[in-house]
Amino acid sequence: MNYPTTQSSLLERVQNGDEISWNEFYFRYAPVIRAAGSGFHFNDAECDDLVQQVMLKFFANAKTFVYRQGEVKFRTYFSRIVHNQAVDMIRRNAKWNDPPVELPHEPDPFNDLFMEEWRKAVFSEAKDELRQRVDEKTFMAFELYGLQNRDVGKVAGILEVTPSQIYAAKNRCVRMLREIVARHNRNDGDLHLEI
Repeated sequence: MNYPTTQSSLLERVQNGDEISWNEFYFRYAPVIRAAGSGFHFNDAECDDLVQQVMLKFFANAKTFVYRQGEVKFRTYFSRIVHNQAVDMIRRNAKWNDPPVELPHEPDPFNDLFMEEWRKAVFSEAKDELRQRVDEKTFMAFELYGLQNRDVGKVAGILEVTPSQIYAAKNRCVRMLREIVARHNRNDGDLHLEI
């Protein structure tokens, strides 16, 4: 199975039945599904139900899903599952079976919400790749100082390094993360991910 982004190894492990990968997939993509549910005005319980329905549907199809390069992106495939499960939930919900009421015409927020959460998931994936490419102390310096904007002196104290080493670690990680993000953007022209 060939996937166009670094999520390929995760999806291959899921497809092979790796329990840890199932959990990783769930925790990575559940927020994407919940955000899509909020776009349908689902309450928290309904969003949880949507997550369960989507995961059941995805996991049921995971063994047979084949990526055909150039035909469809995994994001598109996954968003269709989410959208279809949300629509099915609405149809099954008794409150929607009452006499039709004229609903206000408003733009469908699904695609925008889904894409916003998808970008977060891809950025998390990019950070995971960065973490694998650098040593733990370098990554922690980047995370604490570069992403969380913590005081450089405090970060240096926690990690037992000099402030100049923190600056160097941040610069190195930013450069590498930009390369990773650029690759994701090339693989998915609609992503427009920034750091």
